Amino acid sequence: MITITHVDHISMAAADWRAQSAKLQKLLGFKFLGNWDITEDDDFSGCTSQVPGTDIEFEVIQPIRPDSFVQKFLDTEGPGLHHITVEVPSIDEAAEELKRLGMTPFGGITDDGEWHVTYIHPKDSGGVLWQLFEPNRPPREVDRTTPDGGIVNLKRVDHVSIAVPDVEAQVKWQRRVFGMEQLQTWTDEYLGYRGAVMRIPNSQLQFEMMAPTRPDSFVQKFIDTRRPGMHHICCEVESVDKAVEALLAAGIEPHGGIIENDWKKHTFIHPRDSGGVLFQLFED
Repeated sequence: MITITHVDHISMAAADWRAQSAKLQKLLGFKFLGNWDITEDDDFSGCTSQVPGTDIEFEVIQPIRPDSFVQKFLDTEGPGLHHITVEVPSIDEAAEELKRLGMTPFGGITDDGEWHVTYIHPKDSGGVLWQLFEPNRPPREVDRTTPDGGIVNLKRVDHVSIAVPDVEAQVKWQRRVFGMEQLQTWTDEYLGYRGAVMRIPNSQLQFEMMAPTRPDSFVQKFIDTRRPGMHHICCEVESVDKAVEALLAAGIEPHGGIIENDWKKHTFIHPRDSGGVLFQLFED
């Protein structure tokens, strides 16, 4: 099992990190922290933002060359969620554990000057590109306070959700590889999917898995249209009604309207309005 020290960030790919970062700050209060310098050897640029109410950052990466892996992702997938990054105590031990678990550390171990890095390929994980890193130096000092939660008054990010063919297989994989603890399972007959939520060790972020139970399920359509992978990010807001009012005032139609069921009152921001990510908003 690989030990997770903490979840560092969720990353998305976009054509323009400046425009995307500004959009996320306006909509959700993701506070811009900074961007990094690029060299002639780099093929992407980007920035990080602090997510309100939680201990993670959000990264936006953009291609700077036509042959960039980010450009290839945009060409095939369009703008959207790209990877999840977690810190480990030892990158060498993590790589050896991956081998013991029957996986090849994707890309080997590299050193970007800040981190020693390796990856778990989506083909091995069931759909998610996991970036594992061991820092070379102490983390930078950053003001992580956020002035607001954007126009929707976001309080925190609750979980990241993935669409997979088989929930049980994904739960087993996450438990075996990362030691995640299963919190809840359910079946939604109306929407045609099974779900499970797991706790990521040493993080406020949780991990949700969804698998279709019939061919017309939205989960099956997502898998057929794209592939198994990250589907949406779920965020708590102060009030869904007020969030909807604010979105409408900003010219954004909440996707699906206001939904009330046995779970919670919630709504969605469509990827076309957020810049590529489906955000689910709920109130506790």
